[in-house]
Amino acid sequence: MSGEPDDIARLLAGELDEAGRQALAARLAADPAAKKELGGHALVEGLLGVALEDEFSAERRHGRLMEAVRRVDQDDFLAGVNRRIQRQQWRKRITAIAAVLAIGGLSWLMVRPDGVATVRRLETVSWTGGTSLLEGAVLRSGARLRFDGGLVELEMGGRGRMIVEGPADLEFVSGMESRLHRGRVMMKVEPAGHGYRVETPKGSVIDLGTEFGVAVDGDERVETHVLSGEVEAIPDGGRKVLLKKDDALRFDGGDGTRFKTDGGSFYTELPPPRSGRPDWIRWPMESAREGRDRAEVGGFGPGAYDMVFKAADDGGMPETVAGVFGSAAAFDGKGGYAESAFPGIGGQEPRTVSFWVKVPEDFSVREGFGIISWGSVGAADFGRAWQISINPLEEDGPLGRLRVGAHGGQIVGATDLRDGRWHHVAVVLYPASRPDIGKHVLIYLDGRLEPISRRALHELDTRIDDSAHGVWLGRNLSYRAGSKENRHGGFFRGGLDEVFIVSGALGQQEIRQLMEKNGMPR
Repeated sequence: MSGEPDDIARLLAGELDEAGRQALAARLAADPAAKKELGGHALVEGLLGVALEDEFSAERRHGRLMEAVRRVDQDDFLAGVNRRIQRQQWRKRITAIAAVLAIGGLSWLMVRPDGVATVRRLETVSWTGGTSLLEGAVLRSGARLRFDGGLVELEMGGRGRMIVEGPADLEFVSGMESRLHRGRVMMKVEPAGHGYRVETPKGSVIDLGTEFGVAVDGDERVETHVLSGEVEAIPDGGRKVLLKKDDALRFDGGDGTRFKTDGGSFYTELPPPRSGRPDWIRWPMESAREGRDRAEVGGFGPGAYDMVFKAADDGGMPETVAGVFGSAAAFDGKGGYAESAFPGIGGQEPRTVSFWVKVPEDFSVREGFGIISWGSVGAADFGRAWQISINPLEEDGPLGRLRVGAHGGQIVGATDLRDGRWHHVAVVLYPASRPDIGKHVLIYLDGRLEPISRRALHELDTRIDDSAHGVWLGRNLSYRAGSKENRHGGFFRGGLDEVFIVSGALGQQEIRQLMEKNGMPR
């Protein structure tokens, strides 16, 4: 567009009259290279406009401008410019640019729906109303992500990464704004996404360069938690609140209620893809009356893996009952349990534990601990245990729900299992640099990802090297023989069938194969 610098400057300043815009549009239509050049000028002008209108400090404005120049594509940024502009002079400039681009055949720059997010990962998603997405799908402005359960990881067009936990209903307003109607989102924001806004039914959360989570539950309880950096929270009817690392705010009227963040409230990573076939052990639970259940072993080295049925205190030996696949074992909650010399999977290694469980309707809170357990629970051994139970402690979460504990931290599911029916359970610890019971463990119930009702953080490091026993079934890991006064009870009451321990993090399809076909995937 050489020879036309004055027209460009006047257009961008909003001072080019209608005749001038028509003449410039005619030149654009005849010169494709000129269209691209004008688009570049418009982008730079838009960048400057956003910087001037930014509500934060001059230092932040400068940093965001430079990062945006480096990282944000033209389409996304122009959409953001169009949304953010407030002064009348900037409205005139963009209106003029849009008019010329439209007349010159470039209307797509300003009016086409912009891709605001790409589906990067799906984990056990149950879609609402039959509508589903595939990995790689592009979400545009106005799209609404609705699903009943599971996890969706989104790449936000260079602005950051978002993990959405269902049940969820998330609407994408633009590249820099979304509206959370229900569910939980965790967002790790890149510099190009600074200023990202999450609207909720009770207020707004604005990123100031951070990793933060926002939760909206079914009754519109709204919270935001800051894992790092800062956010600005604006409760409806209240004042702006600056929140920093480890701060959280509940939107419950006025300026809200501040409290210490619970970092375990949000999944910060999804399980990475697994390669190769893991080692595994299966106890079919067919032979309780014979006193020993023969183990099937795939991949583990030589060892004594059979499950031996025992009785302690006043309890009786586990009994053989009808199971899901053939027979199963029933534990009395008084002293019956089983033990294998297999020590379990130790340290921070990924694992999957799969089994069928039946919990009686008249279940007592003293009969919940110890469906499956191994590791150590010494006074200083926090995080070194691994125990799956039916939660008997109301202070840790709803009673009767599945509980995975690590002595010092635990997660508790949302489904009450005290119904006298068989349910399939799989608990997955997936690889992470420092796996945490609250953030890196998934529970599957009857083949679907189970929502977590309560989390308590603690890094996992399961101790098996110096443990005095191997894997226990039906016995509380903290119980000591003869200690009848154990306040939480020593033994589990209920049915147990088809127990698998796998040395890797299985995915949903593999778990469903265990549930439906009772066998490890090939």
